[in-house]
Amino acid sequence: MTARTTRMLRLWILCSVPCLAWACAKMPVDEPQDQGSQDEPDGDNGEGDLNDGQGEPPSQDPGEGTNTQAGQSGQGMGTGGATGGTAGRGGAGGGVNPGAGGRGGATGAGGGGGQVNTTPIATGCRGYATRFWDCCKPHCGWQSNVPNGVSPMNSCNRSNAVVGSNEQSSCNGGNAHMCYGLTSWAVNAQLAYGFAATSSGNICGRCYQLQFTGESHNAGNDPGSRALSGKTMIVQAINIGYDVSGGQFDIAIPGGGVGAFNACSSQWGVPNQELGAQYGGFLTNCKNEFGGNANHAALKSCVLKKCDSVFKSRGLQELAAGCRWFGEWFEAADNPALRYKEVPCPQALTMRSGMNRSDVNNECGN
Repeated sequence: MTARTTRMLRLWILCSVPCLAWACAKMPVDEPQDQGSQDEPDGDNGEGDLNDGQGEPPSQDPGEGTNTQAGQSGQGMGTGGATGGTAGRGGAGGGVNPGAGGRGGATGAGGGGGQVNTTPIATGCRGYATRFWDCCKPHCGWQSNVPNGVSPMNSCNRSNAVVGSNEQSSCNGGNAHMCYGLTSWAVNAQLAYGFAATSSGNICGRCYQLQFTGESHNAGNDPGSRALSGKTMIVQAINIGYDVSGGQFDIAIPGGGVGAFNACSSQWGVPNQELGAQYGGFLTNCKNEFGGNANHAALKSCVLKKCDSVFKSRGLQELAAGCRWFGEWFEAADNPALRYKEVPCPQALTMRSGMNRSDVNNECGN
């Protein structure tokens, strides 16, 4: 090869290498396709509303399900304990799929919340409703007071954490109180669930349908009782009262009056005078403040302000909600008259109280 040919070959190589590199860089290369992030669908995991029990994702507990279509009640609450407790059960019937139960709160009640069918009472027995909240351990919290095969209901300590059934009542020097989860709540505009004291007897765990007639038992032409006409409650008996007569349902309502006993002042750090009248609570005080000139709206507003002043201002949100239920759904009705009959207990009530009995006494007919 001549010197001239060698020089030309070297020049051709120097020019070709950058061109080849540039061409390779421009050639299309098959790269892996971006699969994208696999977002999980959002769903309501049935957060406990009362005790702020947080529902966990369904994948972590096979017994829970997302509530993709909430029903009218759909209120899941977790069975709590002092440090979280056990998982709440799925909300029974609160939509197409049962809502997930709330995860432990201090005293969370089980997530039942599904609505049961109620039929109007044709005959029934005559009775009336009163109100109380004394903070004592309920009568049905003792094993000796419930039927064989039925667990005693939950009681709570001063901090609203569940305690054992052998704990002495706060109204007798002990540390067992009513749990905050025993407040009433609205299932819908015409139906509510709650708990009540009744007259003595084999009553623990029994449930009663109350149908309000629009009249008051002893408060004259009470506007609240008129507004309550046609509404229905289902209550579970959790307590007895020696001052409670036959046919009387003393509904557990914060701010409803402490009645014969008072453990609330010490539990909440609230002066006695802020708890309202001993019998009748906030509503009785409001009536006394206004005299005979108060209209219905003014009385309701007065009660609701006291609910916020005594409970909400102290961070007692569950009690504030139960108190406001009285002024809103219950129309601040003063001892409304009713017809009642015994019915099977909704799961929503048995999950909260911990009592579940299957026998039903039909002595009041249909």
